[in-house]
Amino acid sequence: MTYRLDFTVIEKYEGYCRYALSLHNLTDQALHGWSLYFFISRCIDPASVSVGNISQIGSYSCLSQLPPLAANGHFYTEFTMKTMPFNLHDDGIREAFIALDNDQHQITPLKVYTTAINLDQESIERYCTPLPNVGCDIALIPQPNQLTRLHGEFVFNQTTAIETPPALAQGAINWLSAECKKHFNETMPIHPQGNIHYQVSNDIIEHGYQLLIETDNIWIQASSSTGFVHATSTLLQLLPNSPSHTSNATYCVPMVEITDQPHYGYRGMMLDCGRHFHPVDRIKHLLDHLARYKFNTFHWHLTDDEGWRIEIDAYPQLTEIGAWRGPNEIIAPQFSHIDQRYGGFYTKQDIRDVIAYASDRGITIIPEIDMPGHCRAAILSLPKLLKDPDDHSVYRSIQNYPDNVLSPALAGTYTFIQTVLDEICALFPAPFVHIGADEVPKGVWSDSAACQQLMADNNYHDPMELQGHILRFAEQVLREKGKRMMGWEEATHGNKVSKNTVIYSWLSEEAGLECVKNGFDVVMQPAQSTYLDLAQGYSADEAGVDWAGKLPLDKVYNYHPLSMIAAENSERQHILGIQTALWSELINNQSRFEYMIYPRLLAVSEICWSKPQHRNWDDFKARLKGQLNYLDKAGINYRHCE
Repeated sequence: MTYRLDFTVIEKYEGYCRYALSLHNLTDQALHGWSLYFFISRCIDPASVSVGNISQIGSYSCLSQLPPLAANGHFYTEFTMKTMPFNLHDDGIREAFIALDNDQHQITPLKVYTTAINLDQESIERYCTPLPNVGCDIALIPQPNQLTRLHGEFVFNQTTAIETPPALAQGAINWLSAECKKHFNETMPIHPQGNIHYQVSNDIIEHGYQLLIETDNIWIQASSSTGFVHATSTLLQLLPNSPSHTSNATYCVPMVEITDQPHYGYRGMMLDCGRHFHPVDRIKHLLDHLARYKFNTFHWHLTDDEGWRIEIDAYPQLTEIGAWRGPNEIIAPQFSHIDQRYGGFYTKQDIRDVIAYASDRGITIIPEIDMPGHCRAAILSLPKLLKDPDDHSVYRSIQNYPDNVLSPALAGTYTFIQTVLDEICALFPAPFVHIGADEVPKGVWSDSAACQQLMADNNYHDPMELQGHILRFAEQVLREKGKRMMGWEEATHGNKVSKNTVIYSWLSEEAGLECVKNGFDVVMQPAQSTYLDLAQGYSADEAGVDWAGKLPLDKVYNYHPLSMIAAENSERQHILGIQTALWSELINNQSRFEYMIYPRLLAVSEICWSKPQHRNWDDFKARLKGQLNYLDKAGINYRHCE
């Protein structure tokens, strides 16, 4: 260790807090002409810094104009952040490095070791969810609509095979075979005399299924490919995690009769790949578990201020520049790996591969290309097309960027949107494209003569109408491609998009209710109940964020979407379903990825699938105990309940 940074809360108030930063030089060499770079997710008040000058772009912060630091000496400064108090170690400074000011053209980072923030608060015990000592005999999640336990069991052995299936079941068969390969270390054969029967029955509701397990046969009936997938997920959950009889390696599943169908048609998860890049294998692993727990939608957040993650043939700069960040890159470091080049992107072949993989598992992939805000990676990649040199507007986005919004007065903006959406629509077969539309900051476009003229020409009175102007164009492009536009609830700002736009409500239940009452179809994703990046407990060492509160397992399970709307009220038909989300500012490795998702994902699955009257917290915990055994065998780093 050569340099160490300590960070301490010294004053804590509701509206602001004051902090002390100490840097210890543990070497025998003095530092002259140096700057300190570090990651912190909140805005520092520049006028409050006691020693040095602060500059920030997003979470990337630089303290400069610092005095010499003697060998074995320390540097000390204080500053204020006008924000809610810090409660978690993850709120602190997690990474830092030193650079010498004589590195004019190439920063050479000197690594700094960071200690956990001293929060100046009493410790809180780890939040636990006690599970029953004995689990359920049949531990299915989500809970089926109707389940009858029969006497006896079906034995999977060397003679088990799939009867030649109908084409509608081929995706489910592909998935079952892949899972059997993991389970039995061999593929499941298919032949006309097989004893696992997939049969088409048009009497069954589209996404529902019937499953009958007898002593010698397994019968699966459905009217759709997704119905066959959901039946297969139930069958896979019934398989024991290890052989029932080790001497001949047989697996026994209980005889049951199940009739099942989903409560909500849309059951989704969003993964943010803009803030941190998640490799294809990680996404496929997630898709396996989304299918296991009967989700049918994967919302792929592919672009953001910090990274552009999808190949666009017309604009190779988007991935040559926009997919990478670092101290010597055009896009500054953010969140992690701040002393090195970091990033990645998906080729179009990667995308096609993931789409096919998801399709076999009954999952539709909806791409998100965020606009007009959250576009910093795109703007810095294509400045000649997307930057207006005559726009002198001063603003800061909620993530502390001064330059992340497309201009509605630039012709290049519309060329960019048209070109990118053309390629996105050609690549993704889903009938939907999500265009973001969230968090456009106040002050944007206010000092642009061209934007003010555009407002005058169209008789606009509110700057948010300029946001609507852009989104209306995007909706028209998508409509011409046969796609339906989706967006966060801010897509309604400016009142320019049609009621055909699907709105994702993330700020609150009340925001979703307002959209429903205004006639929009809505996917409910309130942060307070569905955001998996929120901390799962109340102790300081709990991983995650807490801007929308804490989100332990029981709070997830007890979410009832728009419960204020009566079941018989026709407005409920506008609630398409529920989505959970993992934002990835702090998710930079597989271990944390899994820790934040599981087991809360299982609670969301039951909210999405099971009828409210079939949900019971104590019963869920008993079934969860059996599912955790599976997660253990799968090697998943879930958050333990006790």
